[in-house]
Amino acid sequence: MVEHRELFEDVTADLARAGFDTGRGPTGLRIDRGPQGVVIGWPPADGPAGDRPPAEGIRATVTGTVAAVLRESGYRVAEVGADELVVTGGPVRAVAAPDGPEGAEPAAVPEQWWG
Repeated sequence: MVEHRELFEDVTADLARAGFDTGRGPTGLRIDRGPQGVVIGWPPADGPAGDRPPAEGIRATVTGTVAAVLRESGYRVAEVGADELVVTGGPVRAVAAPDGPEGAEPAAVPEQWWG
């Protein structure tokens, strides 16, 4: 199996910053590494009572919101089934330009005066 440790850590951190419970808490949302990338989904419905996913409508809403947040952050996200996602690539991180610090705005273009 291919390791997607860095992608997993980035996805988990970005979702946590967006306010999602990324631990194995009461929401039931699961984030794990899979063969194609990071898998985000829900536990099986026939699991123990404390480990069951929420109702179908809530799962669909949360899954859609997770996908939107990740896509907005620059991740490549594929939907697998009704309520599972696979993140196959992360955002391109800014690289420092040779003449300025990382994230610096490009130099302003001088105004032209027509007269």
